[in-house]
Amino acid sequence: MIFTSLTTMIVSVAAMTSVAIASDNLVISSPLGLPCDTPGLVACSTGIKFWNNDNDFAFQCGPKRTIVAYLACDCKNCCKIVGPDIDNCAS
Repeated sequence: MIFTSLTTMIVSVAAMTSVAIASDNLVISSPLGLPCDTPGLVACSTGIKFWNNDNDFAFQCGPKRTIVAYLACDCKNCCKIVGPDIDNCAS
């Protein structure tokens, strides 16, 4: 009984460790389809780790609360929304 519990605990810890390691290697090719809060919103994000060199990007949130359009900026903390479009990255 003790051996079974110990084995179960070791296997569980190993599985949780592999999930934690795998999440560090997550690769995002674009923000399209990622979740967002407000349908119709045009906003800036301060970047996604390991995508676009962690630079800002502007995005539009679609009706299903996912990103449907984006503009990758080539700078950090430079994204500005002017009007209803996602066409501004001030460097």
